[in-house]
Amino acid sequence: MKETLKQILIDFHSEGFPSFHPRNLTVPRISQNVRKGFVFIGMRRCGKTYKMYQYAQSLVSAGIDITKIVYLNFEDDRLITFTHEHFQCILDAYFELYPDNANDTSVVFILDEIHEIDGWDKFIRRLLDKANYQILLSGSSSKLLSKEISTTLRGRTMSIEVFPLTFEEHCDFTNTKLTNRPTSIQKSIIIHALHDYVLYGGFPERYYIEKPFFRNLLQGYIDVVIYRDIIERYNVKNPHLVREMLTYCLQNCTTSFNVLSLYKKFKSQGKSVSKNSLYEYMNYFEDAYCIYSIPQFAFSHHKRSINPKKIYTVDQGLITAYSIKPQFEQSMRLENCVFAALRQKCENLYYYKTRTNKEIDFVVDSGSIEPELYQVCYTLTDIDTAKREISSLIDTMHELNISTGTIITFDEEKSSAALPVPENIRVVPLWKWLCSL
Repeated sequence: MKETLKQILIDFHSEGFPSFHPRNLTVPRISQNVRKGFVFIGMRRCGKTYKMYQYAQSLVSAGIDITKIVYLNFEDDRLITFTHEHFQCILDAYFELYPDNANDTSVVFILDEIHEIDGWDKFIRRLLDKANYQILLSGSSSKLLSKEISTTLRGRTMSIEVFPLTFEEHCDFTNTKLTNRPTSIQKSIIIHALHDYVLYGGFPERYYIEKPFFRNLLQGYIDVVIYRDIIERYNVKNPHLVREMLTYCLQNCTTSFNVLSLYKKFKSQGKSVSKNSLYEYMNYFEDAYCIYSIPQFAFSHHKRSINPKKIYTVDQGLITAYSIKPQFEQSMRLENCVFAALRQKCENLYYYKTRTNKEIDFVVDSGSIEPELYQVCYTLTDIDTAKREISSLIDTMHELNISTGTIITFDEEKSSAALPVPENIRVVPLWKWLCSL
């Protein structure tokens, strides 16, 4: 194994970094006296590896020799026989190649998809205890990393969540110029980019393939999630049911999810399944950063836990990839797009139902003076739709004692609404709102 590792390192140091399109990247600065590793976590194929490349490239641009970077991808087929017993071989291979770096704490370890190897956390703890190396890790399972970090790496790592592209990044990838005051032509180009983003999402690889292959690409991602992050990791015995349940979630995003109802549906179809299994599957989907669920807002923790949750996916493109009627799902993708943008900024997201059963899409508790309220509506030009959305927001503001609210449309301001909108309710087009985050 040591000789294999040497060859991998030699190849990396001679070939350098692959070409990549820079993305927004913030890695917290910490004192050299603080020994912490950075863990890049997120769904597969959302860009974790290339963000680590980007960080490493910034170090090289700042003057660090590339030979001081130890990059290993544990999904490399040359490491298929790698086990926890081989971790020491990483150090032996590297320092035999570069003995002058043995006492150099500027060495950077970038270990991609390290969660594939049992016992990885103990090796990282040893690295952190041994010397103040910079350590970057990646993984595709939030629960797995959290569980292992809580045992031996508590307080020794900082997590950096990685998501598919934001709209700002999408515009950068597609050479679309964003401006607060676009001309008519510029706005048309922005709206075209927005249509593309809402329909196809922001997984980086989709920008390099032709549209007819988009569905196969994203469904392939889900296949990997099912088999690598769920079936293999948790030894699930019913892969067909896992696939059916995940497909159901992707086709019913932005709606309330009730395990009991789905359990009854499966039983009526003659499928052998338990309620506990369905709860476990949902946890697995969330662990893999594929599906998210948000609770109903309530001041009582008990009420939050017993009410149904609404489900969303990490990227609206997955809705399109699994849709059988994409032309009728504009509102679903729009709402999911807003969710994804909010989730990248804050974890404390909820929906709300008024005493008269009116629903508000998002309550954002970001720790400010009062929560933020967001209602998502494709258009306000229909009078019944405008009346429903505005009254829901007004009632919620009254019940929660919140002074302002926001309605996010696809491309409409207040002046487009079919009836007057109160002064304390903002109406903002999606592209403007996404650019303001």
